[in-house]
Amino acid sequence: MRTRVYVDGFNLYYGALKGTPFKWLDPVGLTTLLLPREYEIDRLRYFTARVSGKLDPWAPARQQIYLKALATLPEVDIHYGRFLAKTTWRPLANLPVAGRRIDTPPRPVTLPQGDHRVLGARLRTLPVGHYPDRHGGRDGAPREPRIPLRDAVIAEFHTMEEKGSDVNLAAHLLNDAWKDLFDAAVVISNDTDLVVPIRMVTEERKRPVYVVCPGRWQIAPQLRRAASHVRHIRAAMLRAAQFPDTLPETAITKPTDW
Repeated sequence: MRTRVYVDGFNLYYGALKGTPFKWLDPVGLTTLLLPREYEIDRLRYFTARVSGKLDPWAPARQQIYLKALATLPEVDIHYGRFLAKTTWRPLANLPVAGRRIDTPPRPVTLPQGDHRVLGARLRTLPVGHYPDRHGGRDGAPREPRIPLRDAVIAEFHTMEEKGSDVNLAAHLLNDAWKDLFDAAVVISNDTDLVVPIRMVTEERKRPVYVVCPGRWQIAPQLRRAASHVRHIRAAMLRAAQFPDTLPETAITKPTDW
């Protein structure tokens, strides 16, 4: 059965790989472990963006090595989004800095011991269902959302936001389906923005779509309902689907600090 795989790279990384020894992952090998034997992967589309080195100067180099490893797989196409760097103001829910040294010019200061938490004191609770698309914890059950009061403590944050991968993935999934390029599709992501394109493929094109949820998360209920089949990534699968430390006939070697 002709099968195409669509991987949300950052969703996979933060859901299953970050903090593990399994970052040197062969996604084709992983997907093979997730599917019945009659499914033949003829194309894997990997959606990502080039990371910034502002927080970790070596991150771009590690990522580039990994992308070179991916490019050795004949089934893989890499599609790039982008990172948007911005600063934004946000209300603080927690300030866990009591007793910690802060290197603030012109001289370092240490906050006194005590409770510097601001959680709850400056938040008010709204009724359940006020935000119908907001979900709770691991089970996806609704929770009472809290919003900051007008005089809440706020701070300015620097943030890097990845843009484009979900839109690119949805566009390629739909385009490939309408061109009749696969008999089945696999989407590795837990992003609910993909619910509508997945449902269009299953209902209008009558193609099965496997939604693969990265291992440390519970699958979003909307994705579970839209998918034909659901799979979960386990640590044993990640362990079994690693590239060799040095790829044969190349100079591509797993980063030592991974």
